[in-house]
Amino acid sequence: MREKKPDKRKVQGTETKKRLYEIAEKLFAEHDFNDVSVEDITDEAGITKGGFYVHFESKDALIALLIADYAARADTDYKAFLETLPSHMPASQVLLALIEKIANELTDTIGYENMKKVYQMLLAGAIGTDAVKGYGRELYSLLCRILEKGIQNGEFKCSIPPDILSKHFVTAIRGISYEWCIRYPDFDLKEQAIEHYKLLLEGIMQPYSQL
Repeated sequence: MREKKPDKRKVQGTETKKRLYEIAEKLFAEHDFNDVSVEDITDEAGITKGGFYVHFESKDALIALLIADYAARADTDYKAFLETLPSHMPASQVLLALIEKIANELTDTIGYENMKKVYQMLLAGAIGTDAVKGYGRELYSLLCRILEKGIQNGEFKCSIPPDILSKHFVTAIRGISYEWCIRYPDFDLKEQAIEHYKLLLEGIMQPYSQL
């Protein structure tokens, strides 16, 4: 029986979609979302605008896919970062180190203009819930494990389950980053994030523990 040859059109279509994705990723890394047009992407890819819409419903649909993939990679990076910290480091200091890492990622990698676009798309329901804001995100698990460690070593109170606490901590960084977007440039995201998390930590730390 002859082996079925791959459909050339399907293979070509997959390669074209991948190329559009990679070029868009590169352009969005260099410029804000609003400063890159579909034509900019197709010109660099060497295809027509019509070809773009064969693979993506709109520029926002492509951005949504990029954001969802970025969120997954960011969580992987946060996990790798936590693994570099000393095992004896207090849980409170681990949390502060992580929030500083996240704040740096938002300001230095994503940027204010792109963060605004992310919030607009989240509010419009244009970005997959599970990929970015679903409770199944790795970020929740990372925070939950840090909080569990703090409870186990007696650093944190155990009156609230760590999985519930982790949701509050993610909500906090989302709120702070939203505040950054509406108060930019008169708002230091990194400074405010650390201060806010210190306040949250004071509420769950045992009386004899210190930040």
